[in-house]
Amino acid sequence: MAMQLSAGIILIYDLFLLSPLYRTRVDIPARFQWILMIALTAALVGVAFSLMHLGNPGNATRTLANLHSSWLSREIFSVLAYTLLLAVVTILHFTMPSAARSLKWMVDFTAISGIVLVFIMSRIYMIPTRPAWNSVFTPLGFYLAAIILGSSLLLIFQINHGSWASQKLLAILSFSIPLIQLAILPVFMAWLGQKDLVSGNALAIILDNHMAAFYLRLGFFILAIGFGIWAFFSIRSDTLRNHLLFTPAILAWAAILAAQIIDRYLFYAQNLPAEGF
Repeated sequence: MAMQLSAGIILIYDLFLLSPLYRTRVDIPARFQWILMIALTAALVGVAFSLMHLGNPGNATRTLANLHSSWLSREIFSVLAYTLLLAVVTILHFTMPSAARSLKWMVDFTAISGIVLVFIMSRIYMIPTRPAWNSVFTPLGFYLAAIILGSSLLLIFQINHGSWASQKLLAILSFSIPLIQLAILPVFMAWLGQKDLVSGNALAIILDNHMAAFYLRLGFFILAIGFGIWAFFSIRSDTLRNHLLFTPAILAWAAILAAQIIDRYLFYAQNLPAEGF
């Protein structure tokens, strides 16, 4: 989830914060450097967890030899490539802040590599031996998690000095994405119940053995939607110091983070092998 957080930060940062300023003559704010630093820190945590998949991190070089046939090899390569790109962009923004505007193309390329990385990460789980994971719901869930984690965190960075337009857009994402996730949930559950015995068992495990986590996730989704709407209506004007935005923005981020952590926990709880495996 750390890598999705990083990719989501860079994507939303590039589209909704950096791009509008890039088209003007306004200097790139210093706080944008710390946005990149947070994204890089999350990516480094993601690198550590990705290497844990190999058992022995020393196997990484041998794993890269299977790029043509292994999604795990592609994940390791994509994780390292994305993190390297992000590290270069971050270092340049700290050491050459005056040249930040000319580095926009590098941020674009890093954001694109993050999009590709999230797909590859989701693709690892889409295997026939795990029927509950092997569907379009897996990449969809990964992408929605990346967008909501990134946008809700960046809303906090835009509280005092962000433009009215960026605050509004980030606040809209902060409640609309959890709303989409909440709407998809019954569709996913219906799909699990109708697909096959193993998927039906995965649904039964969620509802029986992890019922508290299931309803806790629902509660945090609803709270995230409510706090996001509160944040949206707290944004009054482009010139007003948005002290009213601080509390709902922080609460929305906390509720979203909790919902995504529980969602990932329930995702792994569906790890049931197909018959014969």
